Amino acid sequence: MTPAPIALAPDETEAVLAGALHELEGYDAKLETWTSDTQFTEYGKRRVVRFDLQAEVGGIPQHRRYQWLGKFYDRDEDARRVAAVLQQVASSDGGKKAGVAVPSVLGYHARRRLLLLTYEPGEAVTYALARDREAILTAIGRTLATLHGLPIAPNRIHSPNLVLEDLRPRVGDLCRRFPTEAKSLRSALRALERDAASVASPTFVHGDFGPANLLWRDGRIVVLDFDKCARGDPAFDLGNLFAQLFRMSIKKPKNIPDLAIALTTVLDAYRRSSRPDPELEARVAWYERATLLRKIHGLIFSKNRSQEPEAVQQRHTEAVQLLRLA
Repeated sequence: MTPAPIALAPDETEAVLAGALHELEGYDAKLETWTSDTQFTEYGKRRVVRFDLQAEVGGIPQHRRYQWLGKFYDRDEDARRVAAVLQQVASSDGGKKAGVAVPSVLGYHARRRLLLLTYEPGEAVTYALARDREAILTAIGRTLATLHGLPIAPNRIHSPNLVLEDLRPRVGDLCRRFPTEAKSLRSALRALERDAASVASPTFVHGDFGPANLLWRDGRIVVLDFDKCARGDPAFDLGNLFAQLFRMSIKKPKNIPDLAIALTTVLDAYRRSSRPDPELEARVAWYERATLLRKIHGLIFSKNRSQEPEAVQQRHTEAVQLLRLA
């Protein structure tokens, strides 16, 4: 098992930041000050640090300020895969023409498996939807179609069989936790096994495409967190997105007051920017059902969320509500 990444000492951190600054601005650039913030977000499983830097560049009297993101990985190959994908997305003609925005790769410190990225500003889509719903949903559909059309082929694969393999023990956990719902849970799993999504031609997929990983900036979508990117069915990303919009329509009804219209808006925009796929909707529905069960399991059993009693109870209540509606 690969050992967990070790935090950098201050002098090592400064050397890493200075090296990345030199790569970005040239060797005349001088790192003046820097601070780190490990508490700026509670979302996600990976250890993430935000760095605020001040530097002197090219003899310009005014100091320049930068915000960077450091992500620690357990495995070297995962960090390198994500870096390669981000660089390919940023340099692709299709991505540029469609205005897809992603973090830029600044450097990689292999010894600590620390990937340095630009910290991307923007408004969380989760909140922006309450104000610019139609424009954002349309942009989301268009952006996702653009990503799926890029000639990127990570070595990881998503497939219906892998989804079911992951889901079976989760359903078992849920049956034990909610015995009164066990019959309907087992029935839902059997239906997924019976109606397993057909295997489509694999494309590049983000792997966790949902509001929590999207920002709204200057009329376009900024896509974050490519840690789960792979090759797979484009319906995988759409099903995941639709499950999260379904959940949002329950938690934040002001953001998604009409779920059917929201899903139609995304799908119409996606279809206008992608190749014809007559079976797409059926496959999306399958992945959406599977994702909802996985999300319900995560609400109950995830150890990467706040364990404060109030937060645990809130997630439990939401999980029960989703079980009854899913």
